[in-house]
Amino acid sequence: MRNARRRRTEKPRLAMTPMIDVIFNLLIFFLLAPALRGNEGYLTTNLPRDGGPNDGWLPPPDRLKVELVECGAQGDGVTIIFDGRQVLPDFRSLEAELRGLRARGLAPNYPILIAPTAGVRHKWVVRAFDAITAARFRKICFAVPGTRDERKGRMAS
Repeated sequence: MRNARRRRTEKPRLAMTPMIDVIFNLLIFFLLAPALRGNEGYLTTNLPRDGGPNDGWLPPPDRLKVELVECGAQGDGVTIIFDGRQVLPDFRSLEAELRGLRARGLAPNYPILIAPTAGVRHKWVVRAFDAITAARFRKICFAVPGTRDERKGRMAS
């Protein structure tokens, strides 16, 4: 019984040394953690030196143009005009023409503008895009349908 009374009368003691060690470890961790982290959200960019907004417009000599003109009674057909002078029968021939240009040394980042007229269905624009990407071109611009202003062409990638 004496031991039972002693246990009740003894006050619990907190060991301060381990608690201080933990506090110092947390303090050091939170002081050094921000210094170990890299530049979050930092992207290297190469911006033009002349300044001004860039709306994706490229001057005519610096890009190829694929015009899509609706044809057929229901608008279910399309005429492909390549670079303003050559009418192509289908999208395979567009791809073959572009692959030929690549074989002659045209760079894969050479811009190509897809310019549909207002009545062209979306599937024809997608097929033109597929033919251009199959020829391994990477910079594809889109003109706003229904306008002749090519300044409104937007970059896809």
